[in-house]
Parts: sequence; structure tokens; C-alpha cells
Amino acid sequence: MGRAHRDPRRDIGREIDVALADPILKEAMGRALGTMHTRRHAAIPSQEWFEERRERARAVKDEALDRQSELLAEFIGKARAAGAIVQQAPDAAAARAYICDLARRRGVELVVKSKSMTTEEIDLAHALERTGVCVIETDLGERIIQLAGERPSHLVAPAIHKNKEEIIRLCSEKMAPVCPPTDAEGLTRLVRGELRETFLRAGMGVTGANFAIAETGSIVIVENEGNASLTTLLPPIHVAVVGREKLIPRLADLAVFLELLPRSASGQKMTGYVSLLTGRQASPLLGRPGMEREFHLIILDNGRSAALDDPGLREILRCIRCGACLNACAPYSLVGGHVFGGDPYPGGIGCAWTYVTKGHAQAREFNGLCTTCSRCTEVCPVKIDIPWVNTLVHQRNNREFGSGLRERSFARTDLMGKGLSALAPVSNAVLRSGPGRLGLAAFGVDGARPLPRYERTTFRAWWRQRGKGSQAEEVAETKEAPRVALFVDCFTNHNLPQVGSAAVEVLEAAGVDVAVLGNRCCGRGAMSQGLLDKPRQWAAENLPILEGAIAEGHEVLFIEPSCLSAIRDDYTRLLEGTSWAGRRLERVQARCYDIAEFLVLLHRAGRLELGLQPLAETFVVHGHCHQKSLGLGSFSGELLRLIPGVTVHEVEALCCGLVGSFGYKKEYAALSRAMGERLFEELARLPGDVVTCGISCRSQIEMGTGRRVAHPVEVLARALGGSTSLCDRA
Repeated sequence: MGRAHRDPRRDIGREIDVALADPILKEAMGRALGTMHTRRHAAIPSQEWFEERRERARAVKDEALDRQSELLAEFIGKARAAGAIVQQAPDAAAARAYICDLARRRGVELVVKSKSMTTEEIDLAHALERTGVCVIETDLGERIIQLAGERPSHLVAPAIHKNKEEIIRLCSEKMAPVCPPTDAEGLTRLVRGELRETFLRAGMGVTGANFAIAETGSIVIVENEGNASLTTLLPPIHVAVVGREKLIPRLADLAVFLELLPRSASGQKMTGYVSLLTGRQASPLLGRPGMEREFHLIILDNGRSAALDDPGLREILRCIRCGACLNACAPYSLVGGHVFGGDPYPGGIGCAWTYVTKGHAQAREFNGLCTTCSRCTEVCPVKIDIPWVNTLVHQRNNREFGSGLRERSFARTDLMGKGLSALAPVSNAVLRSGPGRLGLAAFGVDGARPLPRYERTTFRAWWRQRGKGSQAEEVAETKEAPRVALFVDCFTNHNLPQVGSAAVEVLEAAGVDVAVLGNRCCGRGAMSQGLLDKPRQWAAENLPILEGAIAEGHEVLFIEPSCLSAIRDDYTRLLEGTSWAGRRLERVQARCYDIAEFLVLLHRAGRLELGLQPLAETFVVHGHCHQKSLGLGSFSGELLRLIPGVTVHEVEALCCGLVGSFGYKKEYAALSRAMGERLFEELARLPGDVVTCGISCRSQIEMGTGRRVAHPVEVLARALGGSTSLCDRA
């Protein structure tokens, strides 16, 4: 049964609308991903445990990539010595041709196949069926989607997008049992009964492999159902299709992956079965007297060598196909892998793999669904920076296919802010008018979403007009006073200057000497559009500005977490390859802080004295994605709890949904709102004002709930008993 193939020219906005309107998809994805997330959290003993092992796993994979030619030769030699027939396939067509020809020469009529993303990548089942061979998927999830004529929607749970009732109905229709199943147990019995006979009749079994060990020539298969073991044991011919990135140097290296893979994939400490297969198996064939076993090992390239030689794409070859990144991805959780994915790889990691193995045009179709929020990087057991890889793919596709005026405009938040602030309040009125909204809609912007309000008096203008007040002069006279320099982000400057002034007020009340940097845009907005030339220039210009402030004894504080994430993470990438940047950037990154983080650290050191007045109020804290990816998610709540009398609740949502310009783009507008709805439901259960550090989060929550939203420093400024002129703006 061949998988349905999709026209590569996709209408991603329409696909999103269809997915969001599907109640079965919503219910199935919500339940399954929630369970996976909970189990993963329970299966990881501690964050320290996880960090130590993922560092080891990354080191092993990087060593394997550095030594790939050497290890590949060693692996092939050991595998051949153990009786394997090894074939290197440069591309998908070569791998398909070899296996189809082998089946023809051996007279194979029935093939059993275990779950394997690599065989999905080369579309093996469809190729075999075109030659008249019957192919049966033996993994339960893969069998379900085979009966449905679909492709996998998840790396480890192929049928995650279907609920129990839909699956039972599908199997009853396609398999026509005498007694149709009525529950999951009956469904499992039905499929198991079908497969038992199939295993015994099959002339060939096809598997992938989770790992390939150079030291021993072994392949490793990790599974839960036992079907892969039967696929390798019962048919006379076993064919394993293994991507060359699956190589690891030594048998001892396997241990750390067997700890990380099941925990990351399904929240298990161990899977049901781990098989190490070295060459042709020696056991006699059951019920096939006189027949000899054959083991054919296909080592697939299909773009992997090119990725290995590409500094921007190389790290995707660390991937162990655990699917943890999908479980942490807010867009994926709502639309699934058939929308957010290529053929067959889903999600953000799927974009890079599609680019490498299937072509640039197919990857371009869904590249924009990666919001670069970095939640996936938090959970990846081999520390792949999926958002950065997708940013590079975006950039390359822009160069190959062109970028639109909308994207180029969103990339220059600095220029937009400068122009629209200068014309405020006229610009605000025009952008909110009927003709203004129609114009924006024609421009590809969601006409239903209110645009941010621009202020004529920017934060920088306020700072210049204010000068050094008496309190600041008193602070400066204290030799031991902490010194900070504020990095001014575009939105605080042009849209929310009152947050900047509140930050100054709180810091000075804490006895901190405050300066304001003359920095350029951090570059985050342009990076999200896949336009990296300007961010590289800005990074190079900002680095000496940051160094100068630090040389004068300042710590650098960030009001907007996305800008801090740009400095701590993305600048390393942007300035990679520049001989002058490395150590300088490391020293700067060590002195950069989220403002809530800095204030809490002062408090923990016994150096924060604010004299806060009691507030008999309740606050609900939503953590910004980049705060969480940087490990700073708890600081806002801890900071607010310093105010006497307050009640603080913290909510956990994958993402607010706006994510910079993402929610303003017409094709993603419905998805952005749907992502926000999950957060809004959590907020609705809790009273009080909402507090968040992210500008995008603030805008999304205000639009979706109508509730008052503040930055933590605005709340602290209120608790000081006074405010600057901008703090009280409605």
C-alpha cells in the first residue's frame, strides 16, 4: 500500500486552518504530547544528571563525525568479517534499487518491515510495492498509518495524530476481521494475530538501526514491541538500512545513549528490547530447513556527506531520532507532523533533515513554522541547536528563492520603530484605521491583530531628557555600588518606554549605578526572517560597546529576554569563524543578565535593599520562551515574592504564540491564536494581573484576555511607592 504523495506546492495557511479545525487531531495530540512530557520529566532524575549525560552524548557524536571516514571503514571491515554483505548507497535511488533487485533475485514476495525513519526517507515500501512485492509494517503505529495511506506524523509515535476510535474504525475497515475490535486491547490482538503469520511467511525482513558501532561492526535496534527482533530473526534475508550518521566509535559509548534515548523519547528508563546484531546470525531458520541466512547492510548517504562538510548543517547529524524536540514544540503540538513537516521528517528538526535529504524547495514550504523559541534545544539529548539550523536554512532559501518585502520589513524593527515613533500618534491612528488594516492585509499581515503602539517619547529620549537625577548622583558617590548598563531593545525603546523607566527607578532604588548603552539592534528580528547579514554587522558593532561597558565595571542588563538570548547564544553563531571574537565574546556573555535574574542574584547575595511597600495583590507569572531556554524561567516569580503581601502563581505553557513577527503573518495568524488559547485557559483559572518579561508575550496576552499585563520591574516600581512619569501610562 503506497503512501499518498503530496503536491510540493503547499498552501501552508490552508493546511493550518484544516488541522486546527480537526477535533480528533486536537484531542489526540494534546493527550499524547502531554503524557510524553510528563513521563519525560519524571524519568530524568535531575537537570544536572541530564546536562552531564547530554554533554557526554554530544561529545561521542562529535567525535564520530570528526572521524567518520575512519570509523566507517572500521565498521564495514568488522561487519563483513562477521558475515554481513555491505553496500554503500550514495543516495535514496541507489538504496531502493539494491533492495528491490535483491528481492527480485531471491524471489521475495512478502517483506516485513520494522519502524525505520531511514527507510521512510528513501520511500522503500512504495518502491517494493511497484515491483509487485507485498510490504507489511510490523510496528503497530507504522501499520496504522500504512493502512491509512499516510506518512509518519512523529519520529517515535507515527500515528500520534489519531485517536483510539479512529484507529479501531480504520483497522476494522481495512483488515475486515470476523470480530471487529472494540478497544485498544482488541486492536492489539487483531494486529498481532495478523503479523504472526506474516513473520513466518516473509522472505525478507527490513529494519533500520538506532546506532552502528565501529569497534564491533554491530548495529543496535531499540524497540518496545519485539517486532523488530522478529523481523531480523524469522525471514531468511535481513536487510538493515543505516544512515552513516548512526556510527559511534565504541561499544562502551552506547551506554549513555541507552540512558538518554528512552527517557527523551517516551519517558522510559529502558525500552522493552535492545538488540545488538553483529553480522549474519548463526541460529537456524525456523520452519525453513536447508535455507541459509543472509544479512545485507545498506549504509546510506543521501546528503549526509554534504551535511558533514557543511559547518552550518553538520550538527543535525547528531540526531538520535528521539522526538523530544517535537514534544516541546508549540506549533507542532497543534498541527502535527503532516503540516509541520516534510516527507517523512516532521517538526523543526525535520526541516533541516528535509533540506539535506529531500531538497531545498520542500524544506522551504514549512521552514517558517519554526518560531526559533529554543524550547526544543532545552530538551534535545545531544544539544542540537535546532532554531539556529532552521535560521540558516531560512537564510539559504531566501538566497535561492528570494525574500519578500514583508520579511525584509520585519527584519528592521529598528528602522520601523524610529520612523513610526517619530510620527506618533499619527502613525498609530493610521495603522489602526480601516484603510491601514486593509493595506497591512495586502502586505501579508494579519489584519485582525492590533499592532503595537508607538510612543513619540522613546526610552532613549526620556533618558537624555532626565539626565542624572539626585538619587543617581548619590548612588555614584557610593564606591561599592553595583554598576549596570542597560541594553536597549527596539520595543522597549519605541513601544514600551515606561518599562525602561521603571527598570531605572528600581535599579537606582536598589543603590545601583545605571548607565544606558548606545547599542545597535540585537538582530533577533532579522534573524527570525532568515536575514543574517545585518545581525552579523550589528553583533560585530555591539561587541566592543558591551566590552567597553564591562571594562568600566558595569554588568549588562536586558529587559527583553530575546535580546539576551541573541547575545548569549546567537552571537556565538553569528561571529563564528571570526578570529577576533571568540574569547572576547565569552567574557561579555558571562557579564550579561536578564534584569530579573540580576535583581534576584543581588537579593541572594544580601545586597538588595529596596524598602518595598506591601501590595495585597495577586500576580500570575508567564515565563518567556527564551528565559526558559536560558534557564531563567523562575526568576520573575522569585523577584515578585520579595514584595510583602503579594500572592504569586506561575503558569506553564509551551509558548504564548505571538513569538515576535510570527503571529503577525497572515498564514500563521490562526495558529498563533490557537497557541495563545492554551495559555489563556491556564490564566483564566487564576485571578490577578499577569506579569511577563517578553514584549511579544505581553501583546498576545493583552489581546487574548483583556487583562492588565506588566513587566516585573513595573510591579516593583509600584511597590516602591512612587514612579517616574512614564510608569503610570495606561
